[in-house]
Amino acid sequence: MTKEFYRADFVSVFYHEDTHALWVKYFQKVPSDKHVIPVIDAMLNGFKQSNTQKFMADIRKMGVLGTDSQSLIVNKLIPGMVSHLNGKRLYHAQLIDPGEIMAKITANNVKHKSDNEKIEIVQFVNERDAIAYMKSI
Repeated sequence: MTKEFYRADFVSVFYHEDTHALWVKYFQKVPSDKHVIPVIDAMLNGFKQSNTQKFMADIRKMGVLGTDSQSLIVNKLIPGMVSHLNGKRLYHAQLIDPGEIMAKITANNVKHKSDNEKIEIVQFVNERDAIAYMKSI
């Protein structure tokens, strides 16, 4: 069972009951940086409504995000999630395609710029392992 917070042709933001995590799943490349703004807003609002410490980003088909979009993630989304948790740890899993070099670069940029003791960011290349991790925490 899931609760969807946002949907467009290229993305869905939803609460995944089985993993007790907020998910963002990209179906295709993000058309432009302006398309990322409502996705970021939906992720933050959905996270706050979901009573979870877990966030899964399936970015295997996302493509490259511009520096403005990466800044929104690092300076708005992640801090907003951490702040909402009032001192609890944020568990963030990134599901990446090892062959999709540009998405992997974006994921690594976000991971390194979000370095914080209140955040655990783990990367996976297959969904089964990512789901098992989310269920284990």
